[in-house]
Amino acid sequence: MTGSPNLLTTIFAFLLLLGPLVLVHELGHYLVGRLFGVKANAFSIGFGKELAGWTDRRGTRWKLSALPLGGYVQFAGDMNPASAPSAAEDGLTAQERARTFHVKPLWQRALIVLAGPLTNFLVAVLIIAAFYAAYGKAVAVPEVANFLPGSPAQSAGVEIGDRIVAVDGRHVDSVTDVPQLVIPFPGRTISLTVVREGREVSLPVRLGDRTETDRFGNQSRVGELGINFFVPKIGAFFGDSAAQKAGLKVGDRIVAVGDHAVRSFDEIPPLVENQAGRQVMVTVMRAGEAHVVPVTLGEMAAVDAQGKPVRVGVLGIRPDTGTRVPVGVIEAVGLGVGNCFDTMHLMVSGIGQIFSGERSVKEFGGPIKIAKYSGEQFSLGWEAFVSFAALISINLAFINLLPIPGLDGGHLAFYAAEMVRRKPLDVRSQEWAIRTGVAFVLALMLFVTVNDLASLPIFGG
Repeated sequence: MTGSPNLLTTIFAFLLLLGPLVLVHELGHYLVGRLFGVKANAFSIGFGKELAGWTDRRGTRWKLSALPLGGYVQFAGDMNPASAPSAAEDGLTAQERARTFHVKPLWQRALIVLAGPLTNFLVAVLIIAAFYAAYGKAVAVPEVANFLPGSPAQSAGVEIGDRIVAVDGRHVDSVTDVPQLVIPFPGRTISLTVVREGREVSLPVRLGDRTETDRFGNQSRVGELGINFFVPKIGAFFGDSAAQKAGLKVGDRIVAVGDHAVRSFDEIPPLVENQAGRQVMVTVMRAGEAHVVPVTLGEMAAVDAQGKPVRVGVLGIRPDTGTRVPVGVIEAVGLGVGNCFDTMHLMVSGIGQIFSGERSVKEFGGPIKIAKYSGEQFSLGWEAFVSFAALISINLAFINLLPIPGLDGGHLAFYAAEMVRRKPLDVRSQEWAIRTGVAFVLALMLFVTVNDLASLPIFGG
């Protein structure tokens, strides 16, 4: 386990993460509002006392405020929770009133409100799409090589050689598709569809329930199938490879070492490590034919369980972990959109699990936990940090779309009611609902903050 980043690094990473995401969210509101001719009185990153700012030629006050946990755009006429006209507007000219928020058509107001979450969603899509465009898509056949001890999949009737094609009806192309369909659902029974001898077989599998600890000591419950996907196929050679010298090739599938059958790649090292410098017979399948190849093993320095230096035998091969397929811009964007919707689906499932009792409320996270994770991801490098930023951007979009009065989704719910009723809800009802919603959000923030504090090591978490 690696120690967590220091406090200054954590604070810096948190601000570096949250600031730009809040900025693009509010810019979404601002730009669409400006498109429709609505004046913005203020644009703030953070809440509370202004720390610094300036006023542009359009009369918008751009400012940085003391509490950096969000931000806002204050449009002209948007002076009360319900965005309804106020007495202060009585002295406005017709031209000034035309630039207020509440006089705009319903569809324009709805688009202005929707623009914030949508911008966060698009930012996440662009980040994920950029990774796909730069690195391609990882593809590895999800073939069952072996089982882990106590494997739920093996108990359910899954067999070595089966190829997974679907989990709960959701198509699987690669090994990389499996974790996101399994990990979030510990203890749940899922339908696993495999191809076996050319035909599809569907099996109910009750997923394992395991607590996983990352390098920073963070614990999470994960679902698992108990399947080893590392087929004994040569993906590459390394060093002064004994296997390559003997004539083995990339793509060969090792089926036996000496008299021992091999089903997964991790079974190979124990069969050769005590035979440094000796010749072993390696049986491989190549183009549908079996080949028995004598291989004089290489040697590598290592340390035994007692800490003594030893020489171990090696073949000098690496497993086939699949390939990276180049992805065009359009496909990359499509994959980014799909990934974002999948993430939102998992968020809905996670909330449902908490309310149903399948997961503990302790798994709710707030600003402190986000700050902690921000520092940890920052310490792992820019790729990990940017990927985490995409995840948080999706979270911001999702949370803001919830139909809770006070959030963007709450305003959209009011507009939906207005469209059905052909008139807005009365101002008093809207204000009451919004204040209730804000109280709920503040109570939730207090709860998750206490939850976050309780999870920190200094409080025994």
